[in-house]
This record gives sequence, C-alpha cells and structure tokens, in this order.
Amino acid sequence: MEIEWLPSPRQLRVFGVSGLVASIVAAAVLHWVWGAANVWVAIVPMVGLGIFLCSLISQAATRLLYVGLTLVAMPIGLVVSFLLLAAFYFLLLTPLALLFRLIGRDALRRRYEPQAETYWVPHKPTDQMERYLHQF
Repeated sequence: MEIEWLPSPRQLRVFGVSGLVASIVAAAVLHWVWGAANVWVAIVPMVGLGIFLCSLISQAATRLLYVGLTLVAMPIGLVVSFLLLAAFYFLLLTPLALLFRLIGRDALRRRYEPQAETYWVPHKPTDQMERYLHQF
C-alpha cells in the first residue's frame, strides 16, 4: 500500500467532511449503544468539527493531520485485514472444504476416472439467436 503524502485539496475537503460525519456517528453510538457519559458524547463531535474547520481554513494543517492519521491507521488496517482474512479462511472455508471432501462433493468434476475416454462434457448449442445478445 502506498501513502498519499501530498493529497489533493479535494481529498482534504473529503477528509474534513468525513471526519465530521464519522465523529457524529461515533458520538451517537457512544450515547445510545454504550451509554457513555455526556462529556464524551460532546467531545467526540467537537473533534470532528475541529477537523472539518481545519479542512476549510488551512490545507497545510489538514495535510499534516491527514498524513499523521494515515500513518497511525495503516498498520492497524493491515493487521486487522490479515486477521479477518485468516479467520475467514480457517474458520469458514477450511471446514466447508473438509465437509465437501467428506461427503464426496466434486462440483468441478476434477476426480480422476480411469475408465473415461475423455473428460469432455457434451453441450447442446442454443437455437435462439437472441441468446447471443444476452449471454448472462
């Protein structure tokens, strides 16, 4: 992955708006789901409002904030994505593959058949010419 060291002014504006929106959503989750104290529910949107105002006033300060948060978040994102993919593979796909192997499922017909002359699967072509225009 590559870090955007010099984000465009549009990216910085989007960063400011998304910071404001994300902080409002985070404050709502803190209040209604976790029942956090009202102090935290007020502080979190103020941080988002600060990011938004910074993106309107100073591109240099917003760029510094953007790159700094990217440097903090990128390693976390890499670890979390690796762990999620590993969990998906080992907790879902591997047991499913073992189950299919136990019940003998071979959806792709890859099993070796010594008595078969060919592995070609006969296919009857369509007679309708309209079908060629709507393949999927």
